[in-house]
Amino acid sequence: MNDPVAHAKSYPFPVLGRSYVYRNGQPEEMLDDRFDRFGRWPVLAAGSNQSHEQLARKYSMLSGHVEIPIQKGELRDFDSVYAAHLASYGSVPSTFFPSVGTRVTTYVLWLDDIQLNRMHETERNYTFDHLHDVIVETDGGGEVLSEAYAYTSKVGCVNLAGLPVALGEIQAHGRVLPSMSQGMILEHIRERLAPAEALDAFIIAHIENNDVRKARAAALSEDAIFPDFVRTVVAEF
Repeated sequence: MNDPVAHAKSYPFPVLGRSYVYRNGQPEEMLDDRFDRFGRWPVLAAGSNQSHEQLARKYSMLSGHVEIPIQKGELRDFDSVYAAHLASYGSVPSTFFPSVGTRVTTYVLWLDDIQLNRMHETERNYTFDHLHDVIVETDGGGEVLSEAYAYTSKVGCVNLAGLPVALGEIQAHGRVLPSMSQGMILEHIRERLAPAEALDAFIIAHIENNDVRKARAAALSEDAIFPDFVRTVVAEF
């Protein structure tokens, strides 16, 4: 997308709404979910990593054949919420947060080692965690995963009157947390940090000025809410 402001506002970007295979920049139909998983890590996508367009941006720099099986599913007792920072491209990104009774849409990315290392490079301000005791129900065959991996925000979640804020664009059943669209959360943060600025100017300043990014990150961290759930931190970035 050539318009950086429109790009920032469009997070978490378009999704297919079904399982698929990402193959060399394009989504293709998943004909068989019994693919070979040897050497692949099941990584749960909380936000933009659900989007084939975002994956194309992240993996376009890899040479050779790139193929990633991706299963759509639901993660139980969690929701996808806004992290307490803004990405360098101006969007408010996401992280998982425990939420009893909620079933949030996720996509399981089965990444090989090279693909996982590339994903690590794009996930700054996150830890890479092993989730030992989760329930992920995948579409189609009714498969249930009891363990997986996910990225968790190191800086916590946006605080709205003491609660995290769920991503309105990510579907969830039994959602109990307040939710906002990307445009709404950007307006909320703009009003808090720069009430005199128009939203588009707020986004442009964030994209273009590293000092502005640092100051905003520090301000959002002051009352951030940190997720608390069982996990093993494998790496942090």
